[in-house]
Amino acid sequence: MTGRVEILLATRNSTDYLEDMLDGLLAQTHDDFHLIVSDDLSEDGTVAMIEARAAEFRNPVKIIRRDTPSGSAQANFRTLLAQAKGDYVFTADHDDIWLPGKIARGLAMLQAAEARTGQERPLLYHCDLMVINAKGEVRAPSYWAFKSIDPSAGKALNRSVMHPTVTGCAMAMNRPLLDRLGDIPAECKMHDWWITLVAAAFGEVIADPEPQILYRIHGRNASRPRKVSPLASLFQLERAHRMRLVIRQRIEQARLFRDRYAAILPEAERQRLALLLSVPAAGFLGRRVRMIRGGFLWPGVWRNIVGLCFV
Repeated sequence: MTGRVEILLATRNSTDYLEDMLDGLLAQTHDDFHLIVSDDLSEDGTVAMIEARAAEFRNPVKIIRRDTPSGSAQANFRTLLAQAKGDYVFTADHDDIWLPGKIARGLAMLQAAEARTGQERPLLYHCDLMVINAKGEVRAPSYWAFKSIDPSAGKALNRSVMHPTVTGCAMAMNRPLLDRLGDIPAECKMHDWWITLVAAAFGEVIADPEPQILYRIHGRNASRPRKVSPLASLFQLERAHRMRLVIRQRIEQARLFRDRYAAILPEAERQRLALLLSVPAAGFLGRRVRMIRGGFLWPGVWRNIVGLCFV
């Protein structure tokens, strides 16, 4: 028995690309899922488009109409996740295209992990993505390569706190992870990053190298993804203040995480986070020693050269 599968879709003025997203959902080989949409006061025909196609889905579609604007895609997803009732929950962006086997593959990998480690273990699955442009043309066969993401970094808390590896629209999680999440704090950097930290600390992060999504970059994405390269990293040398701010934001998110889960964090993880939180007060050499000793590093030589310059 699979259990209840939910797809959480956040929308706002989504008519430009939503039709393709709905087509992808309707083409899934595993069609026994519940689509739950939170619409953030769209001013176009987004809700009408979903209502017009709701009867095509195997299960009733639920549309949450917000009374007040959420303020961000992250806030909209936090609302959806707080209300999720599924045994397995996927999150979806309105402007992507899911390949037909995405749900089936994610479920299979989650359930294989449950069979291996037990059904009470929090699990997070995520897959690679193919990058497409506004017209649907493939621009990069791997989003992980496009962004120089090392998915193995997401499996350990000390690495994932510095290097976000999980893209929200590529996520699926089991019920134990949702229960451990509780209410995601509004102060976190991004909901998908916070979920990764929880899974890395208390369970397992499963990285699937087979792209299951056509990830559309069209210039108006909420996350504004850009290609990462050694040259781009070197340009950070001209933006030292911003780089220092980014690192401090990561440390503050680690502090928020430590405070939220202090009572139940494994002792080894608590000590590692304490080491990271001591970085800002340390001297020039001490800051860098703490980062290296705790493994609070980025993938690749260039990122670490740049990052350690501005700790």
